[in-house]
Parts: sequence; C-alpha cells; structure tokens
Amino acid sequence: MIRDAEIERLINYAKGLGLKVTFSSKKSDCSAIWYLDCSEIIVYRKENVSKIDVVLTLVHEISHALHNIHEKNRKVDPKFWNALDHIDAAEADGVDAQRRQRKILLNNEIAGTQYWHVLHKEVNLKLPIKRLEMQMEYDVWLYEVFYETGKYPNRKEAKKKRKELRAKHG
Repeated sequence: MIRDAEIERLINYAKGLGLKVTFSSKKSDCSAIWYLDCSEIIVYRKENVSKIDVVLTLVHEISHALHNIHEKNRKVDPKFWNALDHIDAAEADGVDAQRRQRKILLNNEIAGTQYWHVLHKEVNLKLPIKRLEMQMEYDVWLYEVFYETGKYPNRKEAKKKRKELRAKHG
C-alpha cells in the first residue's frame, strides 16, 4: 500500500514535469527508458520485480529528466545523443563501443544521481534513504564497469556487488 502510493506520487511528479509514464509488458534488457526529449518514461514490467524496484526505477528515470530540465534547459544534449547512437550501433555490430562514448554515458548517469535525494524528499518517499543510496551506488557501478570494460557486469558480478552494498549500507 505504501509503495503503491509512492509509485502514484512519482508518476504524478513526472506528469508535472511534462513526462508521460507508461508501463509496458514488452521484453527489454533494461527496466525502463527515458526519452531524451523529456516526453516519456516507459517502465518494463518484468516477473518478480518488487514495488520497491519500480519506485527505484522511477526515481532513476525521473532524475535523468530533472538533470535535463535543470542542466540542459530541456534540450537534447547532442554529445549524449551521439554517444548513445554509437553505443547502440557497436552493440548491434557485436563490438565494444568506443571508450570516449562510454565515458559520456557514465557522466550522464552520474549527473542524474544528483537529483535522487531531491526527488526522495520532494515526493516524500518512505523508502529508507540507505536503500536509495545503495541503489544509486549500484547503478553508478554498473556504468563504471561498462565504461572500463565495454560490457555490463554478469549476474555473478552483480550479485556479489549487491551483497557488498547490503553489508556496507546495513
């Protein structure tokens, strides 16, 4: 019940920013996407995903929108757009994306995290702040690994990192 209310508040917050929030049952490798033009967030419904995970996914994506609104004046960053195109093309060709393009992606992910605490407070989330910080650290780690290696961590590495973060954040 608490998480349902938090999800609803996050959706309303996103709507207030001019974002449409859609839930999709389509298969996807990611949990959600945020359109660079600040028009929409699509959250992919997956089996065994908790409501806390949906809350954290919405926080992640809305924070990207907040970064775009406050830092980029709602304009698409051409360097970021170009980097995403290069990364997508490289993945489609089965090769590693250029390190420079991966760094742009990492920097954008880190920039979005600066709004997580703001969003937590503004939406009055009851989610423990340590849970938010653990997820934020995990998300940045994913992109750091991608930047360093050209590949995202495998399940075993991800599980090990989550265990490490749970121990760190209590």
